[in-house]
Amino acid sequence: MIRYVSQKQLPLEGFDTPPGMILDPTNRWVKLRDCIPWDELSESYYKTLCSNLGRPAKDAGIVIGAVIIKHKLSVS
Repeated sequence: MIRYVSQKQLPLEGFDTPPGMILDPTNRWVKLRDCIPWDELSESYYKTLCSNLGRPAKDAGIVIGAVIIKHKLSVS
């Protein structure tokens, strides 16, 4: 089962963060987020999944983001 919300939906300022926690627009991860074609990558990710059977899939942004972080930090 696929539930997808476009990553273009909210600007950085639109995220609901805990009080006192502000995302710094100069942070390297925040800058990287703006360079990634999330919708195109999500489309490729979801093509491999069944849209009407099974448990709901993890959000593509979480999966893709985790793989990018893993690669950038050279962790297993």
